[in-house]
Amino acid sequence: MAREMTGEELRSYREQRGMNQQALVGWLNERLNRRYDRAKISRWETGAERIPQIVAAALKDGTEPVGIPAAAVRAAPVVFCAANQKGGVAKTTTCVNVAWLLAESGCRVVLIDCDPQANATVHLGVDPHEKELAKATLTHALKSTRPMREFVTAVCGGAFDLLPSSISLAATDRELLRQPNGTLILRAKIAQLAGQYDFVVLDCPPHLGELTVSVLNAADQLLIPTQTEMLSMMGIPQLFETIAGVRELVNPRLQVLGILPTMYSPRRLQDETVMGELRELATAEQIRLFSPVKRAADYSKSVMAGQPGLAYNANSAGAESFREIADALLALAKEGVRHGA
Repeated sequence: MAREMTGEELRSYREQRGMNQQALVGWLNERLNRRYDRAKISRWETGAERIPQIVAAALKDGTEPVGIPAAAVRAAPVVFCAANQKGGVAKTTTCVNVAWLLAESGCRVVLIDCDPQANATVHLGVDPHEKELAKATLTHALKSTRPMREFVTAVCGGAFDLLPSSISLAATDRELLRQPNGTLILRAKIAQLAGQYDFVVLDCPPHLGELTVSVLNAADQLLIPTQTEMLSMMGIPQLFETIAGVRELVNPRLQVLGILPTMYSPRRLQDETVMGELRELATAEQIRLFSPVKRAADYSKSVMAGQPGLAYNANSAGAESFREIADALLALAKEGVRHGA
């Protein structure tokens, strides 16, 4: 009797050929005249369901030009982060929704939660304490010699992956300061993901500590979300100083993708005043100012549902702003602006 294909073998086979789960669904349904969906692929890959022999046989037999690509060396991912030393500016909301949109466009995406508060982890319906007990968080990934890939978990029905965080990451922030080249560890770990993902999305802590510096050392593109209030905007000049230092000493490829105004209320005088200041700042720094994200209850509700706001309601206020960001990243990927390039 032939040995059954394992979920890890299926996933590896798919990723080596540059296919996301939806692309594999389309290929299998056309070839086998079935009605599989992405959730089914996810259950096979996680081992929740046995992979049918007919599927395993089709995958092993399917080669170009029949339809499934041959295994190939894949380019390194584009590494995107959102940072602002001020908390409560929708960094996590931005990262989660941009990751969702990139995955929906057919890209292989992993979101790495670099915040000890684990907001992205909780937002996506994953229990930080559970992952901490299983030693499957960013803290453990940074300290382990095991491949980074072994610490991720599929979220949103397999749409993209998450490397969870937990409160133990707070101690890691201090430990990085004591280690030689400690702020380069995350960069080295992300380099292991070449060929496995098209995009790595990094959600930062709300301060300019060693973890945030580690993220900036690893990133290709930085987005600066800022609430349309003076206190949020005041931290941006200091962030620019940190970016300049990172570029000069460690990561010359780091670029500012733009500034994203968040929690915007056009009827408030303060918001309009800050928007004017942001326009002037963006012009002076020659960077893009994305369309503002208005306040919307959908994003709070989506946290309770354990999914991105745009998965909860694709037409939520601010949807176009997040799509602008995703489109900008897709354009950069097409141009070949990738990690380590």
